[in-house]
Amino acid sequence: MIIDDYDDAALERTREVCQALYHSNYINEYLFSPNESLKKANANYSFIMSHYDAIEELLDRSGWKLRHDELARVLYLTSDYVSAKIVLNKIESYFLLAMRLIYDEKKTRASASGEVYITVRDVIEQLTTLGAVDSVTKSEREKALRTLANKSIISRMTGKWGDMEARLAILPSVVCAISSEKTKNVLEMLHTSEFEDTDTAVDAEENGEEDDEI
Repeated sequence: MIIDDYDDAALERTREVCQALYHSNYINEYLFSPNESLKKANANYSFIMSHYDAIEELLDRSGWKLRHDELARVLYLTSDYVSAKIVLNKIESYFLLAMRLIYDEKKTRASASGEVYITVRDVIEQLTTLGAVDSVTKSEREKALRTLANKSIISRMTGKWGDMEARLAILPSVVCAISSEKTKNVLEMLHTSEFEDTDTAVDAEENGEEDDEI
């Protein structure tokens, strides 16, 4: 393997970025710190891109496929193994859908690196417009937002998770988390009331985009 020729420092850095991928699944080119408006280059993204072949080979041996969306500038993992699925509950799935719809609507005004800035209130209003849920409690809202943040789909810019005016950045990884085709299918199911009240299993499609199987 390529990494057999790596020194101890390079091997340790490789372990770190692989762990980051396992934890969040998505690595965007840029990242934010909570309550900071300035983004910075993501060192993990830069390292993986510089050692792509070696890390791709290593992950492949473990049953993972390293993907790179060149347009969105997002690195992420897919797998054919059922155990690799990310499970979202219904509320979290709706929040992901709302984020994708808002992102698509506002992406023409996105920053140069692809982020779209919104408030928590914007998400709730989108859900209301969809008629997706009758109501969302504060705890459900916070849990859904934290889940998406842990997967590097959104980042909190200002405020607290429970604040309706808290400012969020929807990251380019949202287009990898739920494909445009799946978004369209879910909207059709919502309109025909076919959305079941069950947890959602998110897994990898052959094209590398995550399918929330709603």
